[in-house]
Amino acid sequence: MSKSRFWAKTGQGQLREDGRPLYHPVLCHLADTAAVAMEIVQTYLSPLARQQLSVGLGLEGDPLARFCGFMAGCHDLGKVSPAFQFQVSEVGKALVGSRLYDLWRSYPNTGQAAPHGTVTAATLPGFLEELGLPKKLAQKLSAIVGGHHGFFPGLQDIQSLSPDDVGRGEWIPFRREIFQQLQDFVGLKREGIPARCSNSAAMILAGLATVADWIASNTESFPYANDEPFETYAQGIAEKAQQALKAQGWIAPPTDSPLTFQALFDFISEPRPLQLAAINLKDRLAPPCLVIVEAAMGEGKTEAALYLADHLQHQAGAGGFYIGLPTQATSNAMFERVKSFLQKRYPDAIVNLTLSHGAAALKEDYLDTVCRLDQVYDQEGKGVFASEWHTARKRTLLSPYGVGTLDQALMGAVRARHQFVRLFGLAGRIIILDEIHAYDLYTSTLLERFLEWAAVLGSPVIALSATLPAGTRQRLLAAYARGCGQPPPDSPNAPYPRITALASGAALAQSFAPSEHVRRQLGIRWVRDDQWPAELSQVLSKGGGCVAVICSTVDRAQWVFQHLQKYFPPEELGLFHGRFLFEDREQIEEQCLERFGKNGHLRPSRFVLVATQVIEQSLDVDFDLMISDPAPIDLLLQRSGRLHRHPRDKRPPELSAPYLWIVEPELAEEGKANFRESSSIYDRHILLRSWLALRERCNVQLPEEIDDLIESVYDLEMPIPEALETVHAQDWRESLEKYKVEEEDAKRSRANEVKIPPPNADVRPEQFTYLKKEDDESTIAAVTRLGQPSVATIFLQQGKTGLVFPGSHDPVDLETEPSLPMIRRLLAHSVRIASRQELVKELLRRENPKTWTSALLRNCRYVVLNAEGWAQVGKWRLRLDPNLGITIEKMNS
Repeated sequence: MSKSRFWAKTGQGQLREDGRPLYHPVLCHLADTAAVAMEIVQTYLSPLARQQLSVGLGLEGDPLARFCGFMAGCHDLGKVSPAFQFQVSEVGKALVGSRLYDLWRSYPNTGQAAPHGTVTAATLPGFLEELGLPKKLAQKLSAIVGGHHGFFPGLQDIQSLSPDDVGRGEWIPFRREIFQQLQDFVGLKREGIPARCSNSAAMILAGLATVADWIASNTESFPYANDEPFETYAQGIAEKAQQALKAQGWIAPPTDSPLTFQALFDFISEPRPLQLAAINLKDRLAPPCLVIVEAAMGEGKTEAALYLADHLQHQAGAGGFYIGLPTQATSNAMFERVKSFLQKRYPDAIVNLTLSHGAAALKEDYLDTVCRLDQVYDQEGKGVFASEWHTARKRTLLSPYGVGTLDQALMGAVRARHQFVRLFGLAGRIIILDEIHAYDLYTSTLLERFLEWAAVLGSPVIALSATLPAGTRQRLLAAYARGCGQPPPDSPNAPYPRITALASGAALAQSFAPSEHVRRQLGIRWVRDDQWPAELSQVLSKGGGCVAVICSTVDRAQWVFQHLQKYFPPEELGLFHGRFLFEDREQIEEQCLERFGKNGHLRPSRFVLVATQVIEQSLDVDFDLMISDPAPIDLLLQRSGRLHRHPRDKRPPELSAPYLWIVEPELAEEGKANFRESSSIYDRHILLRSWLALRERCNVQLPEEIDDLIESVYDLEMPIPEALETVHAQDWRESLEKYKVEEEDAKRSRANEVKIPPPNADVRPEQFTYLKKEDDESTIAAVTRLGQPSVATIFLQQGKTGLVFPGSHDPVDLETEPSLPMIRRLLAHSVRIASRQELVKELLRRENPKTWTSALLRNCRYVVLNAEGWAQVGKWRLRLDPNLGITIEKMNS
């Protein structure tokens, strides 16, 4: 038995009253982690996820839990090394001994780092081989647990380690002794070791080891053992692990009997045809399965998805659900709906529901639900809460129920730090993807890889869309089939609206009748940009009405708003876009719902709201008339869903039928269409074909004509119409060629660079994280959406005695580390700037205050406005206008 002792945790070099170091031994921490991991596998991992882990390792039952616990425990074996033990020299010398310290100090300093996770990956394989594991499998498993800090160590990382830092000679038996003690603690037998480890099992095991380490590192649950004999300490570890998980709010989702649709949604007196189709489909679904619902807004897609999710959870053993949406605004709105659903579904239980996006910390209604669930238990409470532990940025996908942006889930399919934690959190859970028509080819390519992994992790997926091209639908089906180890299915044909499913190796599709309230004739009118404001004023002067004007860019929206001031008084004109301060944007959003929402009680008799795409998906609002800049056909149809969305007794006689006015493109001398600002947002070829599809139409029959309209734009093999004018035919050919290069080649290839390998790839673990992308909000935005780089910019103002928040006298001290409430207030005065790349680069070159150490502020920048409300950043003038939001103007050089 070694007389040397090894620390895994130390109280920053603190000493106890007797002068000896305060520390937690390596063996104790390894055993703590192993016990937590075993408890997670046995109690909290969903049956579906446990089944995938079992198949991937070839183990089941008790041997599966023991082996997973053992491997999770081994994660920090690399801490038994000189490089780690002597980084706190006084603690290392006191525990390991001065002789070994002096010997290590006598070696030449190579200057190479020796991360303890990499040392684990380098030293653990030999011990695993002694247990009987094949060399390649031992190396894979060692890298998996060695990557618990986010990146899997690779061969180059291991080869660059200095043998002196790793520890030669007697350090090897030191590690072997702890390895064997951990094996004895877990009760791992030679017959309980696997002969394989699939990539899906590797992702679950990597996430499990990391999460178990996080929980086992909590000193409240696992106080430092110091010099306590391990035999004594080990007796209470299992109980500590159980209590630690309970304290951190871990709850196993119930898996009793599913409820009927009527029981789940008693406010729906008669299910709509879509919902009846979902009810009829449920018995044909067995995980892994994919369901794609295509239907107009207002058909009850969300209720159908929640019904199927409830069935899959309670009938098939799925572990709760995560709903991913395109934007933070849509996520916030969905969070409230899901919270109400879960409160009704589980009236006598404590339910853990998290909100997962970069601005969740600013949503007051969500913050009100955050608490320590163990305290709720103590009070015999019930209800829907967010476990405080699960609200940390890296942990939100670990709760049984979650709502957030799709980006948060997609990061599991990107070669980034801790991507495996995200996959672990979603393994065996139902994943509901809402509004999937909102993504370009880059994000869709990542989505396809994500679907492959969802399938192999046993996660059913329910995808919801208003409109979807046939090619996109087929790619989604093929991706999920690949994850199931099946060939791409033949895409079954069924008219729109439809529900398509892939289950048990077969694809099926079923049409259903559209509800009467979505069956309508949409009027189309093309208007000139220099004429429609006056025409609009004339129309509204007769009987009033509520109008939405949707612009392609913020600059365009600000210009239109100012132009309309000639025709409408301030009380009849509003502006809504993404370049308002966050707190102002939230207030505008609330006003929109009060005025134009389903139950809006302040609906004005006459009002024009100028907006960007923020109202395209974000809000359940209803207008009498809509005016739109040119946009792709699917987005125009999506926007039209905000027209006459809800039944109303009194609409203005002039606006009694739903009409969409579209600003027609200007034609150059040769007749070529100029789509102006829309060209900077959308692809020219799609804009051209969308215009050509609608330019001679005066109405569209919905939903019957949706399929044909979508395919007329997105079917890239469609021949050019013979009767098309020469100038437009040439534009069609040239823009199509460019579209294929930029979309099909450039966007796909860039997505291929960042996405993780497919589940069946024969690759080393480092291939999953080797790009070493971080997982902060800026990186998430950059790698999941191929948009322009952006930066969250906080706006402060110079007051008479120092910095203040704009429009107030409340001081801001940049020399003091901000509290959480102050961080929230700083972020409430932020705007994400993306539209000017030179400006973004200029902002990113600025240094933050040294006190901004919080992850919430780390990637932000700040701007100080002068007393007049503007600031100069490089060549740009930024102004905070109370009516326009942030305006950006390039200054004359």
